[in-house]
Amino acid sequence: MRNFNTRFRLRDADRHIRLVYTLFLMLMLVGFAFSFFWAHSMTSLSPQGIADHYRGSDATFGEPMSFRELAEITHFHLFTMPVVFMILTHVLYLTMASTSLKLLMTYTAFGGVILDLISPWLIRYVSPEFVLTMLTGDLLMTVSFLVMMVIPIYEMWILKQPLMAQENKE
Repeated sequence: MRNFNTRFRLRDADRHIRLVYTLFLMLMLVGFAFSFFWAHSMTSLSPQGIADHYRGSDATFGEPMSFRELAEITHFHLFTMPVVFMILTHVLYLTMASTSLKLLMTYTAFGGVILDLISPWLIRYVSPEFVLTMLTGDLLMTVSFLVMMVIPIYEMWILKQPLMAQENKE
């Protein structure tokens, strides 16, 4: 697999560029945390709460989510989630992580996005059992995000010697 730019690596970037990448990753962390707390407030993150959110519930007097509501949510997420994970994947590819890890995280992230996008429709119109599909997608996205955040930050701020400086000494 040929990388889009084999010369630039995060560990070689100057402090200001590393700061920009770090701020982006930290804001993404805040975004993920906010999404988690928002989802918890809406559904308690329980399978029954998630099913009730999309299918409606007599216990909460909730109406099932309409086709239009699902289409609006899907439309927004279909444009934003792939872009966020494309940027996160791009940042990971600027690290010295192995190609196999990069590929694994890429497929894990986008697999999670796909599961997250289709699961509300499956929960609402097929079966509440598809809550497990949603939770699996969310888990895949969360794990891949954490890996895509930790590796770049580790390389930018923990590893002390820039890669290019090491190559120049040889």
